[in-house]
Amino acid sequence: MKLQPIAGGFIANQLSGISPVPSTLQELLERACIRLFDASMIIEDSMQELAPLRDASIKQPLEQFEQTFVIDQIIDSVRDEGLADNFHNMIGLFGSIMLSLTATEEQLQQVNDWVNRGIFGHFLMTDPGGPSLQSWKTDLDDTEGNLVLNVDKNHGIEAHKLGFAMVVTKQAGRPFPLTVMLPPELCSQLHQRAIGEPFLDGKLQLGNCNGSVPIRKDMLLSKGGLGSVNRFLTLVRPRFVKSLMHFVLWLNGQGEAELTSIDQEHVEYLIFLCNQQVAETVFSMHSVNRVLATKFSSNELLLDLVSTGKIKSLARQRDLLAFTKMEGSSYRCFFEIYSKFKGLRV
Repeated sequence: MKLQPIAGGFIANQLSGISPVPSTLQELLERACIRLFDASMIIEDSMQELAPLRDASIKQPLEQFEQTFVIDQIIDSVRDEGLADNFHNMIGLFGSIMLSLTATEEQLQQVNDWVNRGIFGHFLMTDPGGPSLQSWKTDLDDTEGNLVLNVDKNHGIEAHKLGFAMVVTKQAGRPFPLTVMLPPELCSQLHQRAIGEPFLDGKLQLGNCNGSVPIRKDMLLSKGGLGSVNRFLTLVRPRFVKSLMHFVLWLNGQGEAELTSIDQEHVEYLIFLCNQQVAETVFSMHSVNRVLATKFSSNELLLDLVSTGKIKSLARQRDLLAFTKMEGSSYRCFFEIYSKFKGLRV
């Protein structure tokens, strides 16, 4: 038994539950998975063959939202128009779905009022403390009922000019993150600054923000719990990946990329996977894992296109590399799947 199919199986098994993985893409994914094996995995893994995936015993209806129809039209436009002029509309609608799953009616009305006044929302997740929640710098302090949100977020989309913000934070004693909806008057109290050069032809700027502000309990987005987050990712991640694959095809059509027939097969395969997941109306234990595996595959395909010289300009190479980190880096996606399935061996 070789290591490649064992390591690659954590990703490939999820994908093949939808459609068989092309052999050339399987090889790419296997190399990537071996590269991401960390010290604990190398030392402690049994290196035994993975057990076949079981059918999900619990299945629930997956919510459908009007926003997805508009999002899907935008994603189709990316194939003909590119991503730069479509990115912010798509991301804004993603945020609208998240709020529909996690906000109360009163909070949704407040958001609508802000948007009608031309004030737009920002989602602040990435933390300088790293991927582990326990190491995050952003935290919610509760001292005798007085809530203070200590914000330290980096690389947020347009986070140098915040309107209102959904800030993901840790709180002592809680194993899962909380999300706070921070109104414009509190966002204005944060120190905000642009970071790095913009992406997508100058249309996408990232920023950092930090500061401490008092909040109220009614600013917490508490509807739905962790299950809502998983449903949100199930709805959004396949659509995001599909938009990236359409962007690659647009680059190829514009002469900005030189895809081989194998590259194009990989792109079309990922689009097919995304279409199958987008059409799904049932949520199960496999849903989140499959979208993680799909984002992992997108990351590795984009990285391969850049590293093998298929993308002509430095600016486009930088764009694609950035998208390998957005909405789930390869290590984060692999680690989450590995953690769930490492004990399930033949």
